[in-house]
Amino acid sequence: MKRYSLFIVLALMVAYSAYFSALSIQRHNTFRTHASDMGQMDQALWNTRHGNLLEDTRPDGRQLPRLTDHVEPIFLVIPLVFLIYDGIESLFVVQSIAIALGALAIFWIARRRLQSDGAGVAFAAMYLLFPALQAANLAEFHAVTFAPAPLLFAFHYAEERAWKRYALFSLIALAVKEDIALLVLAMGVYFAVKDQFQVSGSKSLRPEMWNLKRLNLYPAAIAALAAAWFALVLLVIIPHFSPRGESVYVGRYTCANQALREPLTAIPSLVGCVLAPEKIAYVFKLLASVGFLALFDPVTLLIGSPSLALNLLSSYPAQYSGTYHYSAPVAPYFVLAAIGGAAVIKSKVKSQKLKAASVIGVLTITLGYHTIAGYTPIGGEFFFPEVTPHQQLFARFAAQIPREAKVSTTTTLFPHLSHRRVLYRFPTVLDAEYILLDVSQANITNPIDYRVNYLGALKQGFGIRDAVDGYILLQRGLTQTELPDGFYNFLRACHCVLPQQPVTVDFGDKIRFLGFDVRQDDWQRVYLRTYWTRLPGMDDNNYALFPFYPDADGHPRADAQLPPLLVHFWYPTARWQDGEVIIADTVPIELGARAKIGVGVFFGAEWENAEFYLAPRTDAPIAADGRWVLLGELVRNGKSIQVNQW
Repeated sequence: MKRYSLFIVLALMVAYSAYFSALSIQRHNTFRTHASDMGQMDQALWNTRHGNLLEDTRPDGRQLPRLTDHVEPIFLVIPLVFLIYDGIESLFVVQSIAIALGALAIFWIARRRLQSDGAGVAFAAMYLLFPALQAANLAEFHAVTFAPAPLLFAFHYAEERAWKRYALFSLIALAVKEDIALLVLAMGVYFAVKDQFQVSGSKSLRPEMWNLKRLNLYPAAIAALAAAWFALVLLVIIPHFSPRGESVYVGRYTCANQALREPLTAIPSLVGCVLAPEKIAYVFKLLASVGFLALFDPVTLLIGSPSLALNLLSSYPAQYSGTYHYSAPVAPYFVLAAIGGAAVIKSKVKSQKLKAASVIGVLTITLGYHTIAGYTPIGGEFFFPEVTPHQQLFARFAAQIPREAKVSTTTTLFPHLSHRRVLYRFPTVLDAEYILLDVSQANITNPIDYRVNYLGALKQGFGIRDAVDGYILLQRGLTQTELPDGFYNFLRACHCVLPQQPVTVDFGDKIRFLGFDVRQDDWQRVYLRTYWTRLPGMDDNNYALFPFYPDADGHPRADAQLPPLLVHFWYPTARWQDGEVIIADTVPIELGARAKIGVGVFFGAEWENAEFYLAPRTDAPIAADGRWVLLGELVRNGKSIQVNQW
């Protein structure tokens, strides 16, 4: 094992880098990246490569440097990857490699502390299998994912007392993002005073036992530099560039802000904030990722506590969800603490059987949790999306837009066009020359506003250059405003596709409801795909299709309101053709443990005050007021949804 251990770790790193690069790129190719944050990151990096330092286009159309939000000097170096391959895909590759590099430092640290090559390999694998770290890798692209490796190498070289290398990697970590300075500060303080605790084997010190000669000046100097850098960034640089005069993220820390305003109630307020059930669950998951070994080395957890504290004090759920990039600088310290915990068990436990049982227990918990929350093929969150024919069509439209043109587009298309100086977020248009829309994705927005904004663009002098299957490419100066019939293909279902839950409901002699599918998006939010067709009695009215979640009184649930379906505004019922099957998706929302499903059809502006309703005919239960039909009930069972039909 000793002979091949390093090669095994390097092989694991290569496998990790290749797999997560491929998965990240595939998620991008299936339009699972967005303007925030992938698009704006790529645009800022591309602009830096072309001389416009860290500049990106904000939602209001202004061109501003990223220094309004964060200070990330590493973003001055990352654009060099575009010299190798000038595509957004290169960012996913370099991010995966950057995270994987941390495994090498973990291997060296574990091998040295535990005097075992096998342990080094095991903890390197634990690091690479850490679900929250994998989630950070897949959370589009962020500077903070470059923090684990330099922090770990700095820790490694500090333990080896290789202070020049420690200083080098500490400086690299400082260049990642402003809040990483707090981790560099904590590490510097720890190694500066660590020697004080080596007095006669004592683990505690009285004030008279402190000896400044044992204060290590190298990490002390780095700690002082980190503190100064953090203060400079937070108090000078960001306020100077930010229109608000402060970081936009200050508002996330409502607990801390309240404590500052009311010091007398600070402790109860902060404790209540940190000990919220969802935050306790977050810490539990981090501990489960390392088999709870980290509990035996609280000092190392304390070194990594600044980033953990920022997440626990935040009122922004993504920070303590464990499924975004915020855990990237936290995860390494749990692995380091697990190594320390293993060292404690090794030194304290004399029984070989008990040691073996401990190893088996840790492996069982670690791998067991990974099968629940990991993103590898054995993990519970594994999902490798397939590129659809609709998504493949995007290349046809992108090829018609010159690289130097100013463009306005939607959030899901933004990262696919962000290699340009100016890129607006629709409906912001300003001086854009092209507008590229994907109406098939408009079900996640307000369809009324979307349609109004589209018509507004036509009035501003844009005309249709190309349109098919939900895509619309507008160009300034063209006169074509009539959408071709092929544009509506995204609303038409193939007759070979049948609803998962078939239910036939005739609304008058005009519209037939055929059934529905229950689907979930990437965040387990529920949406319905409904299927419809016209009947011979269809007239010129534009009827509103109304799937909804009724409460006990038969009214739409107040906590599960759905906006109108976009089909009303793009393909009115009066235009439906004989034999067509129309699909209409609802907006993905959180529904809780249970939800009834109802459906009706009406004419008018809103359901509760419609001009008239089409009476349903069906074998399914009809509501007492005769307006709608009960289709069944949704019951959540973990990550899956069960449908109990009537």
